[in-house]
Amino acid sequence: MNFFSMRILLLTISIGFSVQINAQELSDFSSDILGSEPLNEVPLWPVPVQMTLEEYEDANRRLSVGLMLMAIPVPGALQFYANEPRSGWKHVGAVALGITSILIGATNIEQEDEWDKSDYEVVDIQGESGKIKRYEKIPTNLEADNYNYRLRELERADRAGGGGFFVLFGIGVVAGSYLNSWIDGIKTIERKRNAVRYRYGKKLEFSFQIQPTIDIKNEKLGGQLGLRF
Repeated sequence: MNFFSMRILLLTISIGFSVQINAQELSDFSSDILGSEPLNEVPLWPVPVQMTLEEYEDANRRLSVGLMLMAIPVPGALQFYANEPRSGWKHVGAVALGITSILIGATNIEQEDEWDKSDYEVVDIQGESGKIKRYEKIPTNLEADNYNYRLRELERADRAGGGGFFVLFGIGVVAGSYLNSWIDGIKTIERKRNAVRYRYGKKLEFSFQIQPTIDIKNEKLGGQLGLRF
């Protein structure tokens, strides 16, 4: 892999790291707002008997932890954290496809700039304008142990190429996959968490009770509010 291919690959990796760094900054920001360490255990509360372990995990899954995981350049990190492995592997496949497309495109770009192949010895001649032309030396006859040659100009390899398209397509797929993984992962965590809380929140039974209080000695009238679950 030459210098050009390395530049293309490094550009792709830098895009992924840029998305991950932004996710890390957002995670730090959310942790500051919450005022707590995202890896701390949640308080222990009574759990409904009918609640499954998966529902319990969905209800207590922290978005700040997911964003912190996005700081690691692993495609689909949020989906795996949200217990959606199928969606996570789709993002892994998309990034792999994008990187493959970039490598294929970089290789084609290199080949598009090659000269036509020749079975004879070649010579490069630079003109006054600085343009280089390549010729192949075709032997014509032999005179006194010396060959006479006829020069035939070689052209640049004429290939359909399309390397630039493959590179741009690959970069777009990689960047789009990371961005989609970020947005979809946040929505998935919020959706699953809200679904569990809504389901079991409807089963909570509570009632209000207001009890008036009268203090004749101090001539005060008040009340007590009670909330029963």
